[in-house]
Amino acid sequence: MSNSSHRATRRARRLVTVAFVASGVLLPACSFGGGETLSEVPPGIGEDEGDPTPPPYSPGAPVVARLQTENPDMATFMIRGTFPVPRGTYPRGDQMVPFTVLDWDGSPVWTQVETVTRYPDAADGASVVEVMARVRPHPGVAVGSQVTYDVQSHLLPTENDPPPALHNLDRTRYVLPYIVDLLSDPAVIEIAAYDVFGNRYSVKPLDGTGVITQERIGRVHTELKIAQTMMPDSPVGGSTATLPHLFGVHTYISTYTGQEVVRLDVRLHNGHSGLDPGTDEDDPLDRIYFQRIEISLPETYHVQQEFEDPSFATPFRNGGRRIARFVDAIPGGQSHVMRWQAQFHRRMMISTTAALGIARSYLDGLGQAFCVRGTAPGTGELYSWWRADTANYFPQRHQLPSLDHAGIPSLRSSLNGLHDTIHSHLVQGTGQGGYPIPYGTMGWMHPYGVTYGGMTGGAEIYNFDGVTLAATASRKGYRYYQALHRMHTSRQAMALYDRDGTPSSVEDWLVDGPGSNDYVPFNHFQVPFLGGSNPDPFGFGLAPQHQIQHATNAGLQPWYQWTHLSYHPHDFQHFIRYTRSAKVLAWLGNDSIARDDLLAMAEAFNLSYHPYDNNAHGGFMATGMKFDIEVAAAFPGLGMPFGRGESWGSDTMIACYALGDDAWRAAKYPWFRTLAQLLTDAQASCTGFIQAQHMGSVPIQEQQPTWFWRQLIEQAITENMMVGLKNTVFEGVDPAHEAMVRDTIINSTYGMIGPLAWEPGVHAPWQYTAVGMNPDALAQGASVYWCDVGDRPHNGRTTSVDDFQNWSSFAYGYELTGDIAFLNFAETQLPGAGGLLPEAQAQGANNIENTAALVALAQAMNGLL
Repeated sequence: MSNSSHRATRRARRLVTVAFVASGVLLPACSFGGGETLSEVPPGIGEDEGDPTPPPYSPGAPVVARLQTENPDMATFMIRGTFPVPRGTYPRGDQMVPFTVLDWDGSPVWTQVETVTRYPDAADGASVVEVMARVRPHPGVAVGSQVTYDVQSHLLPTENDPPPALHNLDRTRYVLPYIVDLLSDPAVIEIAAYDVFGNRYSVKPLDGTGVITQERIGRVHTELKIAQTMMPDSPVGGSTATLPHLFGVHTYISTYTGQEVVRLDVRLHNGHSGLDPGTDEDDPLDRIYFQRIEISLPETYHVQQEFEDPSFATPFRNGGRRIARFVDAIPGGQSHVMRWQAQFHRRMMISTTAALGIARSYLDGLGQAFCVRGTAPGTGELYSWWRADTANYFPQRHQLPSLDHAGIPSLRSSLNGLHDTIHSHLVQGTGQGGYPIPYGTMGWMHPYGVTYGGMTGGAEIYNFDGVTLAATASRKGYRYYQALHRMHTSRQAMALYDRDGTPSSVEDWLVDGPGSNDYVPFNHFQVPFLGGSNPDPFGFGLAPQHQIQHATNAGLQPWYQWTHLSYHPHDFQHFIRYTRSAKVLAWLGNDSIARDDLLAMAEAFNLSYHPYDNNAHGGFMATGMKFDIEVAAAFPGLGMPFGRGESWGSDTMIACYALGDDAWRAAKYPWFRTLAQLLTDAQASCTGFIQAQHMGSVPIQEQQPTWFWRQLIEQAITENMMVGLKNTVFEGVDPAHEAMVRDTIINSTYGMIGPLAWEPGVHAPWQYTAVGMNPDALAQGASVYWCDVGDRPHNGRTTSVDDFQNWSSFAYGYELTGDIAFLNFAETQLPGAGGLLPEAQAQGANNIENTAALVALAQAMNGLL
């Protein structure tokens, strides 16, 4: 695709995501997989009143899904949950909503439906949906007990989405007068921060100056995202001069039917890209030193935070306003600090005094529901992650295993315990002195994990995640993932946002090169390479330094500065440590912040791994896709340096393809086709291995400086990624590339159980296998590749084996080939000799995040799924 075509695609996406205020008219926008349809009913309901116009009742309509949640202590509440659906279910050509949630007594309630993920072919519609409805608790059932609500296949009337605009916040039916009044005032909500000199910068999310994106819209719940940049209230010059701007602010504002609450989630970032040369509002700032960050409201309203950490100060009244400092000042006068590309988020609720309890309940996750496995009388198997034809979980879209054998109450108790531990650390601001929470609260950040972004070990390196949460329907378990995501985000300094609040992309930066050689004009690996001879199109080197210098000279740097600066984002080889919680929140909660963070990480990976040069002279990075393409062209069928880093980054791209809108899919689809071709071209024709590179992680005594290796865990991670590539991007829409990826997976999984990887007498494959010699070390200029054990040197493999990451690959190989050899090798890797199903289930939930596909296959083959 030419650069002009890339820009046109990107520009088209921008034009439908930006809304400008002009004579009171807001131009239309769309979201990253956003809202769908809106049911039409008469207005007029008070808090906790029943709906005077209930939807039509259809007693013969089939129940197709069931949602499980905790029984809350509320008169009515919003139940919300996700479940997978067959192709062509939603949206419908007639614009009708196909689902009706049934209250505890079986009576229908008005239901809102949103798309979560979509099938590869957009014509097939949603693969996962979210439903929301206002229901009543089960009477006579203890508060906190698990209860279920049925979802009926019954059509409800809808109307088309209105264009995104601030007034759409009252499109939620029965928004109470108090809330309408609140949201009608452009200045009612203000978010402000103070720089090192005390200069004030602010945004007013409701004043119409932001870029509006529609996340949800309907009778039950409307959510808008508003992207703005904090500008100085009173710009000043001189020695205490203001900065051109302060933080970027993404505000997610939600309304709920019939309740005196407003959800207010906020992301603040120091990740401005400098893309627009016509303004300084998006220029990078280097380190930001600031005193505090606060939100203010009319004094008759209250604000609560999801995890009220020590940096969240007790709100106070001042001048008719209620002010809540969610990053409080440091006692003693030190300033906080945030590096370039850092970001954090907070989840809050605004409410009247009467609704403080309701607001707290929603912050605590009451109403969060999960689909369950089962059947309904006369209708058959319910839509769920455990049903074969609706198994649309994660990019792999694989059936999940039943965990009944592991004891659901015990698993729920374990998840609840994880929540209680992390919750305690967050609200008390404490750390453990070591992994996984070595430090306590550091102003705006409370990081998870050690400072090194490439921490070794398999902790949190999971092909699947949230398997236990899906099975147990644990409200606290869901909040555990929210806490994980919050803490990981605060250390993942990779934010790079354009002025409109969208993550900066390859398409933004692509430059027309000579001939057809378009190029991206900088080096990038997770973050931009700056300094030395590296170009700086962002303008980072021009960032104002006077506030940084003042903080340094006056000794105002915070006590945690060097710890903050020492935290590296999780590198691509361990990227899943960050993206795993975001994927869980996206698939099981349709969480807008998590979805957007996945998109930001996908774009960061794409800036690091793309098929273009990195300068006008034909230069490119050795860590990029262009390098791998050149290797595969020079040495076809002999492998390439492609492993877990490229695979976890690609997995994030694939997840965003499932979540993404048409414009994003269209812009990235050529990249996915290039990836599929690259994997095919590079795969070793005689062994099926894809990876071939020197590895410093090979034990010292077994390293050979001229040898290339493949590592088992990286092979398994790559196979897992390719299953997602096949099932989420190409399946049913691109037969040629689907077949290409399918064959590559088959060849790779056969390689895993082949003699070069797994020799008789051992219970698992070798941890590292030497595959050949580095061509750069050979005088003849051609690589040597070892195709069988007889050709390979006797020490061309480690003495250690690995059985942590590859369990699901046995399932993938069998499912694609029907070859029983994969199951036989899986049994060999299991510790006992009782057979595949008994031995797999004997492990309980141990390492279920990596064994999930194999356990599910064994259960399905034995009629348990």
